Amino acid sequence: MTPGPPTSQRSRAEARFRPLVGAAALVGLVLRLAWVRYATREPQGLFDPARYVGYARVIADGQGMIEPWSGHPTAYYPPGYPWFLGILTWFTQPFTDQVWTVAAVTQSILGAATVVLAALVARRLAGPSAGAVAAVVLAVYPNLIFHSGAVLGETLYNALFMAFLVACLGRRWPDDITNRRALLAGLLLGLAVMVRPISLAVLPVAVGVWWWSHRDRRRALVQGALLVAGVVACMAPWTVRNALRMDDLVWMSTNTGDNLCIGHGPGATGAFSARDECATEHNFLDGPAAEIAADREKTRIALDAIREDPGREPWLTWRRFWYMWLRDGDHDGILAVQSYRTDRFIPEATEARLSYTADVVYWAVASTGAVGLVFLLRRRRPEDLLLVGSAVMTAAVPLAFFGDSRFKVPVIPLLIVASACLAAEVARQVRAVDRTDAGPGDPAGHDLSDAQRPTR
Repeated sequence: MTPGPPTSQRSRAEARFRPLVGAAALVGLVLRLAWVRYATREPQGLFDPARYVGYARVIADGQGMIEPWSGHPTAYYPPGYPWFLGILTWFTQPFTDQVWTVAAVTQSILGAATVVLAALVARRLAGPSAGAVAAVVLAVYPNLIFHSGAVLGETLYNALFMAFLVACLGRRWPDDITNRRALLAGLLLGLAVMVRPISLAVLPVAVGVWWWSHRDRRRALVQGALLVAGVVACMAPWTVRNALRMDDLVWMSTNTGDNLCIGHGPGATGAFSARDECATEHNFLDGPAAEIAADREKTRIALDAIREDPGREPWLTWRRFWYMWLRDGDHDGILAVQSYRTDRFIPEATEARLSYTADVVYWAVASTGAVGLVFLLRRRRPEDLLLVGSAVMTAAVPLAFFGDSRFKVPVIPLLIVASACLAAEVARQVRAVDRTDAGPGDPAGHDLSDAQRPTR
């Protein structure tokens, strides 16, 4: 029997963990609800938020996901967020018809829940102090607050993906990952994929890490299969629906061609733009056949452009990175709640101050988070590699399409967790230098993570 560490910095951090995370979640909820009260309005124009509201209403009316303007079935958007809104709309119809307000309040609650989930992930990787730091930063991170008031799927996705990580990261990796828990993790990842399909790229990372970490290869194979089965179980009904209602095989959505052509077609700049080169003779209002044909034609235009001039792809990749990560900081949620300035109601001076504050916080989190990912990568523990691989895939896959500041929102919670792990490591190193009277169970006064704690 190995004795556990005596009462120390770690035990004090453990005692403070729950109240600090609870307080952070409460602060995060209050800030989000205050922003919702100030900034949430009915979406205008033909941007994503307004179209989501239209889908939510027809889903709530029992018509399924149809194009409100034509009445034809559609699979243009991934179904996760429209159906989330549709269920909320159906449930609250007796009380209000303001889909956008119901969505924003619900997303505020999800944002507060994500604070707790991120704290649990950071605690698992680097101890309770890291968990508390992650909770505080995520609670007050400006653009995540801004997104809670926008009719966009990032807040829902972040909650689902953090729940997936919590399900994956047991307290004794990987020995306490049961088959049931593996299936649960797959279902949570599958739900996240239904909101943001490119996150399917995380699946091979998770399966690979589990395979590498398990001593029992047979068990690893079974649990990896259950993880995949959970994802497939979420995706399969929608694919079947598309085969029946769209009369073709559409595994998720028909906007891939648009995204590829915007990013790679003739005249592409790396940023979002609606260009004549990507126009086709097919009108999405003409029904499923036209929608699918347009998707395939735009994909062909993009692939032809790549084949004809492959030398421009490195430049376009850099431009996509520039637009996604560097040019605009991280305040796109302010634009989204104003229907991308077609309904500008926030005074310019206020918008400028909020944007500046958000960008300052972003650059601090992005820089420390990048260093934190390197630190976790160098530790080479399986659970660390799961977070690093998830962050890299979540950040890299959008670069295959076009660059937009919004695309990095799902990476931010992962960078916050990595930053918190780095902060906890720096604090441990400082204590290791300064503390000369540490107990024998923990000579450096370490704030041990669950994986590092001695077993009794």
